Amino acid sequence: MTTQPPGDGSGVDDLIAGLAKIKDQTGASTKTIEATDPSTYESSVRNAAQAGATVIAGAFPDITNALRTVAGEFPNTQFVHIFADAPPTPIANLTSVSFDVYKAAYLSGYAAGSLTKSNTLGWIGGAGSPLLNANFHAYKAGALAANPKVKVISGIVGSFSDPAKARDIALGMISQGADMLQTDAGGSSLGIIQAAETKDALVLTDASEAVAKEHPKTVAGTTFLKFGDALADATEQVLKDGKALGTYAASLDKDLVGLKLSDSFLSGGSPRAAALKALQPKLDDLKKQIVGGQIKVTYDTNGI
Repeated sequence: MTTQPPGDGSGVDDLIAGLAKIKDQTGASTKTIEATDPSTYESSVRNAAQAGATVIAGAFPDITNALRTVAGEFPNTQFVHIFADAPPTPIANLTSVSFDVYKAAYLSGYAAGSLTKSNTLGWIGGAGSPLLNANFHAYKAGALAANPKVKVISGIVGSFSDPAKARDIALGMISQGADMLQTDAGGSSLGIIQAAETKDALVLTDASEAVAKEHPKTVAGTTFLKFGDALADATEQVLKDGKALGTYAASLDKDLVGLKLSDSFLSGGSPRAAALKALQPKLDDLKKQIVGGQIKVTYDTNGI
């Protein structure tokens, strides 16, 4: 079950691909439920449980209360929450799949801080949440580690599916001097990319590699979350074991999160492509240091 519509090249499409992977690898019958109205979250989850689903997977923080409530009502059904922190008190039949996105955000911030010419960066999130707050703070920390002179402007769209509003926010940041933008806004990220494209700014995005290929002179790289692979891995383990995993970490060392420089950008003729390509060994080294614990990236959920 997803609270965002598919078809925009964001994480929802990846989740649907992960669901297909589960079907192929386990033979399980699968169904996608789209619930974009918050008033229907709980009833949609409950209806799926009443229909006899063995495992119900829901994605993103806004479905937290619905999953936790209904999980308590159906102890013989397994629930998997994608992109979520574990509840304060463990729920026996709930698996929380957490992504160390903030560590990938640190790498992205370092790349942006290294590439900026104006020393002004922009970060735009889809909606306010502890997870996105942590991404912003880690991005800023990475940018400052690369360039102590850098300034980071932040903005929140208020929706993961409002590219028009996101475009306006991005244009405002560019007018303030931001020459590199980071998107953390799902389907809204397309509007940010479009704004950057008209103003010759660069973007590091949470959108897919397919989107990056469509904008080879603008999208320098993707901060990826392999939603589909994490969904498939966690759900297949739950099906195999017949019990919840507690917390499943979709981590940097598993390559389920990370920063990937865009091949299309590197070969697309941008004057900054060479500088970005030269940065790859440093980014690889930073990743090793984060995974090995030599660099501690703080998970800071304080407000932006």
